[in-house]
Amino acid sequence: MATILIFEPNEQIAHKLCDFLKREKHNVKLCGDQNDFSTEFPLDEVPLILLDASMKWINCRPLFEQAAAIGCPVLFITNDRRMSTHLRALYNGHSDVLVHPFSLKALNAKVQALIGGNAAPCEISVNEAERVALLDGRRIELTAQELALLLALMEKPDIPVSREQLLRKAWGYQSMGETRTVDVHVQRLRKKLGGEYIETVYKCGYRLKLA
Repeated sequence: MATILIFEPNEQIAHKLCDFLKREKHNVKLCGDQNDFSTEFPLDEVPLILLDASMKWINCRPLFEQAAAIGCPVLFITNDRRMSTHLRALYNGHSDVLVHPFSLKALNAKVQALIGGNAAPCEISVNEAERVALLDGRRIELTAQELALLLALMEKPDIPVSREQLLRKAWGYQSMGETRTVDVHVQRLRKKLGGEYIETVYKCGYRLKLA
């Protein structure tokens, strides 16, 4: 059981995080900003901080300095997947990034990795202008259609997406017809990303595995 501080000004998101983490048997304290510490939760006993990445850096810097001094990990939460590398550079300590929208499974995997020393879930981001995917820092060149397919899968990471949904989102098709377009392009994308990242879901379609 771990104690976790949540710095999240959005009350709806904060309570969602809090409720889930409590169900996972963690002690949780909701903090409105970086000054909202309680002597009941001294920083030297906090194994993890969850922080909304939209908070001002100037306000977070003292918190980061205290956390880094005791080796406390930080999990950033952001709406912008492209910010992952930048956010990690902000904190001089062990950290990770969770991107909205995220599943509770993905949240739990990130938390367990940070507090338990397990392997962290993979990180994937996309540069649409250059048609490049970055998978755990590895640069992968994509065709326009492979990029469109990957973006469609990334909309719902770790959740099955049907072939028909992928056709509509990546190709604009309205009907399945007889085409095997999705299957062919998934195989091509698997060869580039690695076979473990796109899972076939029986009688449904595919799932992008990030957690």
